[in-house]
Amino acid sequence: MISKKVSLKLKTVHTRRLTLRVLTAKDYKVWFDAHVNRKPAQSKWDWGPKAKKECTKGIFTKLMRRLEQLANDDDYYRFYVFEKKTGQIVGEIDFDVYVRSTHQFCNFGYQIYNSYWGKGYGQESAKAGLGIGFKDLKLNRLEAAINLDNRKSIRLVKAIGMQKEGIKKRYWFENEKWVDHIIYVANPEDIGLKGKKPVFK
Repeated sequence: MISKKVSLKLKTVHTRRLTLRVLTAKDYKVWFDAHVNRKPAQSKWDWGPKAKKECTKGIFTKLMRRLEQLANDDDYYRFYVFEKKTGQIVGEIDFDVYVRSTHQFCNFGYQIYNSYWGKGYGQESAKAGLGIGFKDLKLNRLEAAINLDNRKSIRLVKAIGMQKEGIKKRYWFENEKWVDHIIYVANPEDIGLKGKKPVFK
């Protein structure tokens, strides 16, 4: 376990067109719009819109509290991706911390909502996510587990410099069955950073 918890409450990362940060109470309207008003599902990996009853103010507040608790416990971190020009939420990236100790690695996830596909936001936000994972979360290994036939996701991780490591058999339980995943990995050196030794209690 690392000796000091990572505080991301005030952490904001800017790219050329995007801002990545945690949710605040003022974000309810854009969060609602992002989930209710998106296009119908475009692929088997796309969730499509949610019903209004699934996006109430109460549900939003519980989500914020849950995400804050997970981050405080150093278990899971989620950053929402905001479009600078409009202030709309266009996607999210997340870090599911698997192991600290001598490993310091997580599963690295990324998603752009379907109304904003085709703009390059996936690569822009995921590349920024590598920096957050290494610089702010002090991780040594970001691992992206991808369905073997998800070509768009594979193209994305290649574009941001992640390296193919192999296939993990029966790695994820999806749709009532165990599914193989191809694994892409990044380390600090892959984005020009020097890997640091873990700090223990």
